[in-house]
This record gives sequence, C-alpha cells and structure tokens, in this order.
Amino acid sequence: MLEVINVITKMEQQITRNNVVDVFRQSQAKDVKSQFSHLAVYQEKFKRKLKTKEDAFLLLDDLILRKIVKEDIILSRLLTGQTYTCNIFIFGLVEDALSKASMEN
Repeated sequence: MLEVINVITKMEQQITRNNVVDVFRQSQAKDVKSQFSHLAVYQEKFKRKLKTKEDAFLLLDDLILRKIVKEDIILSRLLTGQTYTCNIFIFGLVEDALSKASMEN
C-alpha cells in the first residue's frame, strides 16, 4: 500500500482514502480505471492478503495513526452556516516511511 500511496500522491494533488484503496485493490470501476489504469502500480499483479475493501481501509487508517502516511482533514462550512462538509485527503508518505514501517513490524 505504501508504494500505491507514494505513486498516486506524486501524480495528483487531491487523493482521497477511496482513491488509495481503489488503486490498491485494483478496482475495475469505470471512473477508477479511467483515472489510474495507466499507472504501473495499478496494473501490477500481486497476491492480496487483504480480501475486503474494509480491510484495506483499516490498513490505511493504521498507517495514518502510526504517522507513516500524511493526511489532512478539511472542514468547510456551507453557506447556510449550519452544515459542514468534511474532506479527507492523503498527501503522501512521511520521510523515511518505508524504514519506519519495517521497523514497527
């Protein structure tokens, strides 16, 4: 998953948690394929140990909590003033993320 995050955050500015999980799981959804299918990391064949989308989200959340992946949460107030929207973006890996991840395992 770290490789996926590293590649797609260098390619685009506003990467969401869903983008990371969809590329990691090689989603065949039309919008995902049109946006990411040209990436080698999307096309790469590998044996998946995580079977469900929920497991992939848990792995991403764990990497964020361990401060290996950088994220930003943006709350915006709508014009009505009583409703907020929440956007969560993945910005990339922290410095030395790969060594940090391998030391903690």
